[in-house]
Amino acid sequence: MLACSVFGLISAIPLWAQLNEGHYYLRKIPDVRLVLATGEQTTLYSLIRSHSILLTLFSARCGGLCSPYLLYLKQAIGTTPQGYAVVALSFDPRDRLEDVRATAQRLGFTDHSTWRWGLLLQEHVPRLLTALGYSVHYDSTRREFDHSIMLCVLDQRGNLLRRMEGFQDPVLVWDLVREARGEFVLSYPIPGTDVALRCFELDRETGHWRLSWGMALLLVPPISSFALAITLQLLIGLRRRR
Repeated sequence: MLACSVFGLISAIPLWAQLNEGHYYLRKIPDVRLVLATGEQTTLYSLIRSHSILLTLFSARCGGLCSPYLLYLKQAIGTTPQGYAVVALSFDPRDRLEDVRATAQRLGFTDHSTWRWGLLLQEHVPRLLTALGYSVHYDSTRREFDHSIMLCVLDQRGNLLRRMEGFQDPVLVWDLVREARGEFVLSYPIPGTDVALRCFELDRETGHWRLSWGMALLLVPPISSFALAITLQLLIGLRRRR
């Protein structure tokens, strides 16, 4: 948990904080084991078998950032987009199922049936946190966790499609979901196959990229200028000879 005094700083995370998304794009997330708030033991891949998910992590004992962030997601996402479910998992080894249930109830999520709550089995926590680039540090003096806050989009094959840190404009949260569904949005920080006038294409199956026809459009102005300059030079030279 981060101190409440840094809440404002976190909410003002600049755009450059998102520029590392390409490092995580299409990263394979491990199939970790978890326990849902209902008591059901399952795996992460079992949850994504029928639909993609929006994944966030929290600590039920965190009062500085987790509660405001979960409420922010509740407001930003509202009704979960078709084909998705929101999964909120506790990484805190001190949390129990009753703590997770109490958090969901306290924040008013009892009527949000598309949200799935649970906690990770502790032996699987390090693998998932490393794969997601999720920073966690336990402060023994304050007996609290300093940790990241983020929302991730996982497809049905366990690939990490998008990763958004901090409190962002709710419009960006929806753009995150729309992009993961293949819809057109105004800005794509990572080359894809659904972008008009794209310069690069990325094969999601192999992870390899190649030049696209949009790059040719970028070359049109300099090539045209060069051709025009050569033509004018030839015409001027011909006129002088005459």
